[in-house]
Amino acid sequence: MTRVTFVAGLKERKIAITADLHWSLEEMRAKELGKQFLLNLSEFLPVYSPALRQVYADYDTYFTKTSVVILPDPTDFTTTYSHIPEHAVKATGILLHPTPDGVGVNMRLRNQRSVTLPLDQAFNIIRRQLRGPFLPVVKRGDLRDFDQLTPCLHLNALALGTADTLSRFERLDIASAMEARVKELQLASHLLGV
Repeated sequence: MTRVTFVAGLKERKIAITADLHWSLEEMRAKELGKQFLLNLSEFLPVYSPALRQVYADYDTYFTKTSVVILPDPTDFTTTYSHIPEHAVKATGILLHPTPDGVGVNMRLRNQRSVTLPLDQAFNIIRRQLRGPFLPVVKRGDLRDFDQLTPCLHLNALALGTADTLSRFERLDIASAMEARVKELQLASHLLGV
């Protein structure tokens, strides 16, 4: 590998990392509500960076007029999980959105009908379908419009069983820490609407 190729590769990687943690809101109609909704949920929902193959459980959220910038906590390495392959993060089609009663979950049932359920009820259904823990993460592109005036967050599921780069201990540690956040989210969901 030549020096020019190496430098070009580093530059491409830096651009990809920046893109993972800098989310554009230009397409959203409900920008301000979307910002507030993301801020309300940020302490419960980890962010995934495909370029770095990392999950950030603790991060700061900064806003510009048309974008969100995610800055991982540089002082607490215990809440950054590395070596998470992209194939271990699965899109779910599950959408969180604010409701007058807190956070609603829009999801498709097995009969392909779309319904909105309270977060606690929806997460229990998802756990039963998965026959195990539901470990939600968000990534770039997941903050979007639900309808004309309502923002939503698309949830991805972290499937640690397919993360063959992690030891059994690492998978159990990550699952335990993320399940605790999900339980906290379920307890606080009635307070987190906008």
